[in-house]
Amino acid sequence: MKIRKIEISPKTIVFTVCFLAAIFFFWQIRDILVMLFISFVLMQALDPLVCRLQRLKIPRILAVLITYILVLSVVSFCVAGIIPILVEQTTGLINSLPQITKNIKIFNDNSFFNENNIDFTSQLKVLETIPSNIVQIAFSVGSNIFATLMVFVITFYLLLEKKNFPKYGDNFFGEKGKIKFLKIMDNLEATLGSWVNAQLLLMLIIGLLSYFGYLTLGLKYAVPLAIIAGLLEAVPNIGPIIATVLASLIGLTVSPSIALFTLIFGILVQQLENNFIVPKIMSKTVGLNPIVTIILIIAGGKLAGVGGALLAIPFFLTIQAIVKGLLEETPHSK
Repeated sequence: MKIRKIEISPKTIVFTVCFLAAIFFFWQIRDILVMLFISFVLMQALDPLVCRLQRLKIPRILAVLITYILVLSVVSFCVAGIIPILVEQTTGLINSLPQITKNIKIFNDNSFFNENNIDFTSQLKVLETIPSNIVQIAFSVGSNIFATLMVFVITFYLLLEKKNFPKYGDNFFGEKGKIKFLKIMDNLEATLGSWVNAQLLLMLIIGLLSYFGYLTLGLKYAVPLAIIAGLLEAVPNIGPIIATVLASLIGLTVSPSIALFTLIFGILVQQLENNFIVPKIMSKTVGLNPIVTIILIIAGGKLAGVGGALLAIPFFLTIQAIVKGLLEETPHSK
């Protein structure tokens, strides 16, 4: 029997070591990469407004500043109008939590499992540890604020440098590679920019629908619940279900009929969203199969928690746009 010798060249060893070192390096700076990715998505979303201002003969740096001022003004106006009501109703919700959890039973007194009735009030004892963790909470909040500021700063500089992307593409990839690079950037702008704008509009619509619906039903804490519904709209399929269940539980503290009507209302809003609102708003964006969407969200949540679930779809769209740009033939390759 002839013995085969397997030889590993020095190049293979060097490549393997460098590849593993690169993976380790990128894993260590994954938080920075996430911030860069979020900034890139925001840049693609805000750049169309900056370009429109430039068409009015406004210098790009001034156009970027005006865009930031407009965005911050809209956010500040919304927050200023919501905060007083939100604080009042959220305070009432927090103060009512012990009574709410005391009133919610899995089974009533006549149930076969009477001895196993679950009283959620005892579960609230975990809140007693919050004061001892106040420093950790403050540090976490401070870190999140710093990360948010860094995202806005990076987005600002990306918006300023976007006009130089063709030059950077030429320097890094050459003349032929620059064409593919610019094609990829066009694909990303078409998908990510439209996706961000559509998501913001969807969140606003669902938040307003939920608010007026909760008011009509006589549900308590309509403002915070509507805001939660709007924010959870960012997590497709799963988010609206969580918002509906939460609103139904709050409705249960009023009466079983309110809880039932709240559940029915949530289902109707989801049907309206899936069959009319989303198709209309997403008509100009890249559509994803619902099964693919669910798999992406579950995988993102498993790998990186809530943040992973939120970024799973834009990350997929980014990879899709890059692959599409790489596979498309350039004029020079025909």
